[in-house]
Amino acid sequence: MLKNNKINLVIALLAAICLWAYVLGDDSSSYGGTMRNVPINYVNAEALEKAGLVVLDTPSESVNISYTGQRSLKNKVKAKDFKVTADLEGLKEGENTVKLMVEKPENVDIKSVSLQKVTVVVDKLAEEYKPVNVVITNQTSDDSEPYIVQVSREKVKVRGAETLVNSVTALNASVDAGKVGNTMKSLNIELVPVDRKGEVVDNVTLEFENVSITTIMHDKKTVTLNVPITGNQNTFVTREISVPKTITIKGTDELLSQIGSITCKPVDVSDIFEDTVINIEPLLPEGIEVATDSQHLQITVAVAGAATRDFTFTENDIVLEGVDEDIIPTVEDVTVKVSVSGNAEVIEQISEDDFRLYADVSGLDPGTHTVELKCICENKGLELEYNPSVIKVIIE
Repeated sequence: MLKNNKINLVIALLAAICLWAYVLGDDSSSYGGTMRNVPINYVNAEALEKAGLVVLDTPSESVNISYTGQRSLKNKVKAKDFKVTADLEGLKEGENTVKLMVEKPENVDIKSVSLQKVTVVVDKLAEEYKPVNVVITNQTSDDSEPYIVQVSREKVKVRGAETLVNSVTALNASVDAGKVGNTMKSLNIELVPVDRKGEVVDNVTLEFENVSITTIMHDKKTVTLNVPITGNQNTFVTREISVPKTITIKGTDELLSQIGSITCKPVDVSDIFEDTVINIEPLLPEGIEVATDSQHLQITVAVAGAATRDFTFTENDIVLEGVDEDIIPTVEDVTVKVSVSGNAEVIEQISEDDFRLYADVSGLDPGTHTVELKCICENKGLELEYNPSVIKVIIE
């Protein structure tokens, strides 16, 4: 009996081995798998450009594909055998939903794709020239600094989505101070588009990727800075103005020895009625530049006793002067915004009755005319701004 059991066990084991070998050798048996990070190919971008459009954003760059296939192909199927396509032709400005097309290798069936559609944001295609801004880096010396003799291009055309192009404020060209010597040298510098915060703006193209910058190491000198201030005679407002006293400049020893002070363009503060920071512009002799540590000099204006109020008027508040007896003038619908600034106590007591809005229509023929709008305030010593400055008048 025991002998029969052993024989049966051996037979069962042999049968199992044969079955296992059959399954492995059977090409018709299937298996499942997932191909991850299959890239999405965005095609027909040139068709968008012909329509004056460009892709601003494609948040999805790849998909995962689950599939089944014959076991014999298990180690032969690669990610490159799948092709995922998003067709950009015919898209409109704004958000677009695009269906993904998937191509698969033979003898493979797709079970699922992680994304069936993608959202593509399309923007207007724009081109605009942006200024080249030279930035000195790795500046370690307190006595000298690279002097920029010449830049091959002052502006370079930036091309791309309008939103991105508008965000570019400058193309930075970084000059490494460690590569500048006492003899004149030309450096080929890469341009980097940046926004107003100095952060890099990607996905735009430049007409020229590099500029040639001629530079030489020059000495630095700190001199007195003169900042002329005008318009600070308003008796109703007190302005405390803080200005930098010195400026550091760079140039040749010969030129620096002749300079004891630098004067800025006059700064008019008559229209300033709130705390403000103002950039100042030094007037530099030829061959002299502002050193890095004195760039972007500013003055601060602290205002006391001042206030600003806004008023709104309509066409019914506008008086037409010079009206002949045989014409009927009408002002088209308009909203006039008036802003008045001055002494806080005076501003607080002002009302709409203190303003006079008028336009001269004398000598106008029948038809529609654009006429200058004038606005005055009965209170003197106040600053007045209003918009619009013209109105449309219909003469009948």
